[in-house]
Amino acid sequence: RAFLEGGSLEIIAKLQYMGLKVFDDSKMVEIPTKLLAIAKKHLVYKPWMLNCMAGSASTMLMQDPNPDKIDGLKRFADACHEVGTRPCAVTVLTTKDPAVVEQEYGGRTPIDQVLTYVEMLLECGFTDVVCSAKEAPAIREENRFDKLCLVTPGIRLPEGDAHDQARVVTPEAAVEGGSDYLVIGRPLTNGVPAENLRTIANRLPQAA
Repeated sequence: RAFLEGGSLEIIAKLQYMGLKVFDDSKMVEIPTKLLAIAKKHLVYKPWMLNCMAGSASTMLMQDPNPDKIDGLKRFADACHEVGTRPCAVTVLTTKDPAVVEQEYGGRTPIDQVLTYVEMLLECGFTDVVCSAKEAPAIREENRFDKLCLVTPGIRLPEGDAHDQARVVTPEAAVEGGSDYLVIGRPLTNGVPAENLRTIANRLPQAA
């Protein structure tokens, strides 16, 4: 991400040449009419997955989810599909605790707001959504969301510090709750990454 934030998007091509899948986690936040133009600069390099914020939807879309009125997010997803990139969007940041979410979203709980966004993103043609693993079970209860992959940050070990994350879940609970991809930062990089990776992998259900 440091390379991407610095504007050197060529790093995407270099990493993919090495056989790595690149999750371009740029978290684009823009008004709908500008989102596509920014996305296209990234899509030149055809990352495996490209991320934006679900809040980039227009007010009209939130009030009337008619496919003919879907603007910024729909165009973003379509542009990603054209080059073979998976369109992904962040729902409610895992750094926000439930009280903050309710304050910012007019009394709505994190699960309520995430489900609203997920419904909208499915309509727009997204393949992946970012949410807390705490909301994953509620999404998996709805069969219509089966095609969506859930990307879940805020993964922490029981003995670890939550740091800036508010809605945290252990790796094994995340997998059991329906997460497809775990975004793991400090629990992996603090100390010896290889040893940390083995510790985390051994906790996962399939490792049993």
